[in-house]
Amino acid sequence: MQYTHQLTESKMTGKLKGIPALNTNTLTNTFCTKMRKTDTICKVCYSASMLEGVRQNCAPAWEKNSQALAMPIPVDNLPTINAHTFRFHGHGELINYEHLQNFINIARKNPDTHFSLWTKRINFIRKFLKEDTTPGNMIFIYSNPKTGQIMEKVPAGFHKVFNAAYDDSVKQGQTHCTGQKCVDCMACYRHNEHTIIVEKVKRR
Repeated sequence: MQYTHQLTESKMTGKLKGIPALNTNTLTNTFCTKMRKTDTICKVCYSASMLEGVRQNCAPAWEKNSQALAMPIPVDNLPTINAHTFRFHGHGELINYEHLQNFINIARKNPDTHFSLWTKRINFIRKFLKEDTTPGNMIFIYSNPKTGQIMEKVPAGFHKVFNAAYDDSVKQGQTHCTGQKCVDCMACYRHNEHTIIVEKVKRR
């Protein structure tokens, strides 16, 4: 059977403006659905809120991405990325191990592009690292779900940890993310000394 689905890239807005992304549907991801019921940052998921509101029009394309990425995609059908820097998941989360494998293969197919992947699914990353090595143009970022506890050590297998922390849990000098655009910072998109990333978020 011929593979026909084309993955849809997104032009991001806000602080992510200028960095294209490959997004998936948070609302149909069973891991995300479970996490939204926990006392974590997922309880106030920005992606789910936007897909239920101002970004409803994005849901069909992102759902198609979800369905495609959850299955092995032939390398010849993976996209060619025409960008210096690219984000896996401005919206979304890994659905299964095949999803991660597809992202790895996209990075390998596009060696001149820098890729960063945010994920809470540490088990998939560790499974991959038992079988293979991370492409040099890819960064794994652990997305800490706990808003009141800043992780100051990067989990094994990851390059960085991203903390979305409430104002009162952020110590002076810890914030690397608040109040600037990604293209003006790039801490999350390059192999550098910035391994503990902190963004202040307000309590809701």
